[in-house]
Amino acid sequence: MSEQTGIVVVKKFYDSFVQGDIEAVVATLSDNLDWRESENFLLGDRNPYLSPAAVVEGVFNRIAREFQDYQAGPTELIDAGDVVVAVGRSKGIMASTGKPFDAQYMHVVRVANGKIVSFQQLIDTLEVSRSQQVG
Repeated sequence: MSEQTGIVVVKKFYDSFVQGDIEAVVATLSDNLDWRESENFLLGDRNPYLSPAAVVEGVFNRIAREFQDYQAGPTELIDAGDVVVAVGRSKGIMASTGKPFDAQYMHVVRVANGKIVSFQQLIDTLEVSRSQQVG
């Protein structure tokens, strides 16, 4: 069986996330992981996330609690071999305020041995922060 290319692994990661299949998402992550949310982003407070379990608890579970109607599928995947860049929008409603957000993002994802080993999010933190403000 040949090793899956970076773009194939990353596409499976996003397709599974969009479908809400977190188990399949986790299956794409390496046990030796370096996941980082953007600085000054509400999920960046626990950086770095160094295991799939840490990502589930610190990112995915918090997304489920803190955001309503959340969507974050990429609009473009840029294949650079073992590195894939995802460009898209993160949309939803902040549960605590009821305010919507629609933030541009870019993810730099690195793949080795058929698994995601590194994930770096860059997101419009100002857009998300505005949705957290009461009033």
